[in-house]
Amino acid sequence: MAQWGPNRHRDMTANSPSSNSETAGLTAKVLASRAAAAALLGPAVSPGQWVYRKYAVVATPDHAASPVTAERWATADNAMAAAYIGGQLEVGPWTWPVNPAGRAIRSPIAQPAISYSSLASLPSKPRALVILLGKTPVTRARAWRAGHAFELIAELFQSYVMPPQPAAQIFHALAAIRRVMADEHAVDVARRQGSGFLLTGTGGNQEIIVDPRTYQFAGYQFLGSGRDVHAAGAWGMAILRQALVPGPGVRLQDKPEPGKP
Repeated sequence: MAQWGPNRHRDMTANSPSSNSETAGLTAKVLASRAAAAALLGPAVSPGQWVYRKYAVVATPDHAASPVTAERWATADNAMAAAYIGGQLEVGPWTWPVNPAGRAIRSPIAQPAISYSSLASLPSKPRALVILLGKTPVTRARAWRAGHAFELIAELFQSYVMPPQPAAQIFHALAAIRRVMADEHAVDVARRQGSGFLLTGTGGNQEIIVDPRTYQFAGYQFLGSGRDVHAAGAWGMAILRQALVPGPGVRLQDKPEPGKP
C-alpha cells in the first residue's frame, strides 16, 4: 500500500495511462474496460489518506453558464473532511455544500449506502454487482433499478477514493446497466470535453464522465429529460483537480515534488 509522507503529493489527474486511439464507435463496454484498466494502475490508498479536490458545481440550470468553484479535503473513506470557511480551516465529520451564490453551509457527512469497508466484498461479476446496487439499500420496482444503480455508482465516485480493484469492478458494472451507452462527445459542467457513460430513461438522464486521456472519474451530471445541464431540473459537478496530500488544508501547489521547481 502506497504511503505518502509530508513532502510527497500525488497528483491524481496526471501520470495515468492514456490512449491516442480514436473514440469513433466507442461503446460502453470498451470505455468501461479502459477506465477499469486505468483504475487498476491507481494508488492503493489507505482509508484515512487525505485527498484534495477542487471542483466546479452547477446547482441549478440557471447557473449552468457560471459554475461555482470550491475546494475541499476529505479522507479516502469520506469519514472526515475539511474546508476553509471564512479564512479558517474547519475539520470534522462535516460537508460544506455550496449554494448557487457560492455560500458554504455545514452539514453532517452523508455516506453512500455502500460503505467503504464493504467495497472489497462486492461481487466480481458486473451483472451481479448491478443487481446488488439496484436493490441497495431497499428493493425498487424493476423500472427504477437501472437508474438507482447508476446514481449509487456516481455517489461512490463522488464520495470515495476507492481501492483499485473495487473501482475497476464498478466501471465494468456501469457497462452492464441496461440503457447505458458511451457518449464520446460528453461535456462536463466546467465545459471540458470528456467521455461519458450516459443513462437515459426512467427517472431522468444521467451521465458519469471520465477524462478521455486518463480515464479517471471526472464528474457527474443529472440531466433531467435533456442532454446538458441547461435542462429543467439538471445539476452537476466536475473535478478540476484531485491529489493525495499529507493532511487537511494542504493544497497540491503548496509544496512541489522533489526535483520539480
